[in-house]
Amino acid sequence: MGGKRVSGIDHFYNSALYGAPNPFANNPSLQRERLIQRNLERNISELAVNRFKWEGLPDSIDPRFLEVTMLLNGLVIFYWDDEYDKLLAVKASATGYVNFMDWPVAYTIIGPGSRINDIGGQTTFMPKQVKGFIPMADAKPEDAKRQGVPVWPNYFRQSDMDTIQIYSSRLATTDMTLEINTRNARQNKVVTSTTNTQLSMVNLARQIDEGVNVIQPKDAAMMDAITAIDLGINPDMFDKLAVLRNKWWNDCMGLLGINNANQDKKERLVEAEVGANDEQTDSMRYVALQARQKGVEYVNQVFGTNISVDFNTEVEAMAEQAAAMAGINQGEDSANDSGEEE
Repeated sequence: MGGKRVSGIDHFYNSALYGAPNPFANNPSLQRERLIQRNLERNISELAVNRFKWEGLPDSIDPRFLEVTMLLNGLVIFYWDDEYDKLLAVKASATGYVNFMDWPVAYTIIGPGSRINDIGGQTTFMPKQVKGFIPMADAKPEDAKRQGVPVWPNYFRQSDMDTIQIYSSRLATTDMTLEINTRNARQNKVVTSTTNTQLSMVNLARQIDEGVNVIQPKDAAMMDAITAIDLGINPDMFDKLAVLRNKWWNDCMGLLGINNANQDKKERLVEAEVGANDEQTDSMRYVALQARQKGVEYVNQVFGTNISVDFNTEVEAMAEQAAAMAGINQGEDSANDSGEEE
């Protein structure tokens, strides 16, 4: 009577993945929105991992891996690996406790491990642990390379993925709304029918969608029974939604330290507005940059390297191209142009 029962674990995961109250229902619109959101997350993440330019890295360290790991895990550990006799930068997690300055005393690294054959003859890989680097601590020179030096993405040591996911969700909702309204603008009314006339109404709607000039219903009396529901499509809604999407995009870029405040219409902004936006963007940029530079300073101190990191100015051009490809500024431009014509 109550339908198929869902186990507790299935209910939990399906509610998270497919939404309530019917986790097993197929919802093409929701699937489409999630596809758009995943696409936006990937595109914005690409911009995020290209924000910084690393120089002086040894061949054993990949700058792409550094930025991807900090974005996804929020931590990279530099350590000297005796097995490879090279400086490596790998994923890691803090182990044990932290000292009075909130520095972990040890790290478990996810890198080259010691191979151990068990009784069954299978090979397993055991993670390594390294002593945590502590600033201003007295360490013997011969012990310096035995330490793991962390590089964090910011002073709070947290990933930027929450920002990317929040704004990807907002942008995806706006994009999906624009898609739905665009389809509804093509046929801004829906026809209601009874069960007996449903097939005839479906054929009628299909002919209208195909642009048939003359429509011949099977029963002339059916035309008198047609009731149309106006979907209420407002042409001004497109411009307003496009402006809102532009705001979400610029807010996200600003939080990532990427200046993308509608550059093609920047002459319409007063100098104070431009300066205020640049100051906010620079502040968020230094949040991530200074944490990396401080970590690199410790890496150079411990391992005698000459590594440096700075903001990659080319990423702003990449962000502008991504915005242009998505048509983000079109709505705002059309709204501004219509205001100027008045």
